[in-house]
Amino acid sequence: MIDPFALISGFLILCASGLIAFVVRRLVPAALLIGAMVVLASSAAVRFGYFADFAPLLVIYVNGGLMGGLGGFLFAKKAAERSN
Repeated sequence: MIDPFALISGFLILCASGLIAFVVRRLVPAALLIGAMVVLASSAAVRFGYFADFAPLLVIYVNGGLMGGLGGFLFAKKAAERSN
């Protein structure tokens, strides 16, 4: 059974990481920002009692961050090519 909190927050992390990667447009700084956001979000969710354990939530957030970051980076690259 999928936890609704993990599903919704994982999707939000995916969207936020895509936005970060699109705005920053450089791979290393975007990856550092996304990584910091993922760790802070997962530790805050566990600390405030929204999720029971840190490791599964961190895996969900890291996967969402990677997919969103890659998608945002590729979309920014395509948008830059079209504008030139």
